[in-house]
Amino acid sequence: MATRGRKSIASLTVKTPDIGVAQRVSPPATMSNAEMAVWAEVVNDQPASAFTATHRPLLEMYCRHVVNNRIIADELINFDRAWLADDDGLRRYDTLLKLSERESRAASSLATRLRITRQAIDQQTVARALTNNSKTQKPWQMLTHEVES
Repeated sequence: MATRGRKSIASLTVKTPDIGVAQRVSPPATMSNAEMAVWAEVVNDQPASAFTATHRPLLEMYCRHVVNNRIIADELINFDRAWLADDDGLRRYDTLLKLSERESRAASSLATRLRITRQAIDQQTVARALTNNSKTQKPWQMLTHEVES
């Protein structure tokens, strides 16, 4: 219930808590320039409050896996197909593919844990779609089919 009459100056000058602007998490100094570039991409793509100091180790690992996978991808791009005729070349190519897959899986897993990936389908969206596209007829649809027959 509101108070009646004029409001005092003291009641009008209520101190509000100082809410600062959320600072973005800074990368560790031990990271390479390429890893810091990935860090900046990820952190700047999310709201400033999305990551805290507790996310730093996961973010650091994610950035390293992404950079490692890019290095392996460069090796695969520069791989000469003529080398596949030799057993050593075939083994090297197979090793590069396995390394790439391993780095991709690790980066994907960390991205999911950091919640920086877009999930394919939300559970509520699936439930809503199933409800809206039900194969069974609604009661009023059955009545109209019986009347038409």
